[in-house]
Amino acid sequence: MSVIAVEEGGRLDCCDKDTAHVWVTAVGWSPRRAFLTGAAPFVAASGKKVAGLAGEHFTSRLDLDDQPGNEDTSHERLEWPELALCPPLPAEWLDGEQGGDQ
Repeated sequence: MSVIAVEEGGRLDCCDKDTAHVWVTAVGWSPRRAFLTGAAPFVAASGKKVAGLAGEHFTSRLDLDDQPGNEDTSHERLEWPELALCPPLPAEWLDGEQGGDQ
């Protein structure tokens, strides 16, 4: 999963105590859909402040057989089991010039 944007200062609904939220993509669910969800689990998993979450990558145990529906994307209360910050990728994975026959 990737955090693509951070929103602060608003609530998802009247029951929402946290006003910090993140937009995340979960490729296992959909490579084209972003989910708005609370930032607190991502802060706890990374140890970073909310403002530093954009661009971070996480892992979570997603239920691929029970994906969130497309009916409502504005008030999602999603859970992220076993949420963890991804370890850094090896440099050779990021540099297309190394380690390949191109």
